[in-house]
Amino acid sequence: MFSDGIMVPSSRSLQVRAQGPGTGTLDGSAHRSPQLPRNHPTPWVVLVGSKNPVKVNAVQRALQRCFPSLDLTITGREAASGVPDQPYGDQETLAGARARVAALCCTANATGVSIATAQNSRSPPSVATASTLSDTEGLSPGADLVIAIEGGVGNAKAPGQAGALECFAWVCVRDPYTGAESTARTASFALPSALSDLMREKGMELGDADDAVFGRIRGKQGSGTIGKLSNGVLDRTEYYVQATVCALLPYMQPQLYGTEYARFLGAVDACTEASQSPDVIKAVL
Repeated sequence: MFSDGIMVPSSRSLQVRAQGPGTGTLDGSAHRSPQLPRNHPTPWVVLVGSKNPVKVNAVQRALQRCFPSLDLTITGREAASGVPDQPYGDQETLAGARARVAALCCTANATGVSIATAQNSRSPPSVATASTLSDTEGLSPGADLVIAIEGGVGNAKAPGQAGALECFAWVCVRDPYTGAESTARTASFALPSALSDLMREKGMELGDADDAVFGRIRGKQGSGTIGKLSNGVLDRTEYYVQATVCALLPYMQPQLYGTEYARFLGAVDACTEASQSPDVIKAVL
């Protein structure tokens, strides 16, 4: 389930246009949209470290809800995770998400671009510099955010859990100019023994075990294991959406999290003012 392994001849790209008022929250209620940056060349470009349509669509939904006024282009790109096809445990799973992001990012460490210079500028690193990164599959150096989702399993340690293994995922979001990063974890759910036994005894990935137990093909590109177990109440895409929203929080509220998250919305000056004046922060809250 968690190894993409998807044969797609070209990058998966989605155009997301601005939505009307009241469509930006998880429950569809109205809220105040983040202020648009001045002089931003639209659309905003977001890279997803996978071509799996479930992951790309999850990022699309999360961004639409968090930034309903932005004109977005979301593109899925293959990126190496550096971990086994079936990550095991939180540490390995999180490392996979961060590695996918790093493979697509022109961060200060990878390019030698000064964070202080990049933080207040949207001019991307040179194409020549971007091309030196490994496994970027035609990286667009103008990306505004890079996002990756990595699913994993681990031992179910909490009392009362219904299975020996639990399933979860980690989301990583990074600004490729400033290097500002945010991560969030999904909720976890217990795997029944029919699945966990195939994984532990036969070394199957969850996606393969899912297909064997439920008699389908590439369920990880559809509703996923959570979709089957929940009888469709929650599918894999929506399962990823809420964690992606959580990982995007610092970019939505940079005046609270720090100026390193402010470049995406062009709010560096506002964040600096807020950090120097408690009254400004109270006004925002």
